[in-house]
Amino acid sequence: MTFRLLPSQFLSAAASLAVATSVWASPMDIAERLDVAPVIEGHFVQTEKLVLIPQPFQCEGFFIFWKNDVLLWKTKFPVATTSLYNDKTFKTYIHLNGKRIENSSASVTNVVNRILWGLLSTDITALELDFQIFTQNNENGWRMDFFPKSNMTGSIVKHISVTGNRIPERIVVENFSNDITTLVISDIKLSETSSSRQENELANP
Repeated sequence: MTFRLLPSQFLSAAASLAVATSVWASPMDIAERLDVAPVIEGHFVQTEKLVLIPQPFQCEGFFIFWKNDVLLWKTKFPVATTSLYNDKTFKTYIHLNGKRIENSSASVTNVVNRILWGLLSTDITALELDFQIFTQNNENGWRMDFFPKSNMTGSIVKHISVTGNRIPERIVVENFSNDITTLVISDIKLSETSSSRQENELANP
């Protein structure tokens, strides 16, 4: 005799399997899985899907994180841009036609930097002050879902999901406007001290 699952039974079975393979974990449990170092460098690709623009906007480059100091982003394509983030300010330098244009804003306005800073420094307690965090954990990787607590951030950002293994690998930000930003991180390099090239990037943004 052959038994067949009805569609509703199939979905229920699949959901049960997903729960069985994912284990609840605290944010600190996930932090303990992360590779950490005084200096972390990696490649990134960021894609923005804006509701009012049919073609997604994509940029790529590299970032350098100096623990407890600064997070630097260097975009090579399509416009040369350097951003510096710390717990006080977020500065962006755009290079156009041989000129450098500087713009500053409060660091709390950038949730991607805020979350990545917390994860790379394993400062989960600070993240829990700003976000309600739900986690899933299994041997192949983990997932963290962030929901802003503050009215200012919460009025713009609906939900942030972060997935990874030894590092945060993918960050997806969903805004109430239905704009979606996806950041993919790869080619991570860890070091005890920064190189002369990395120091030069910081000194000349």
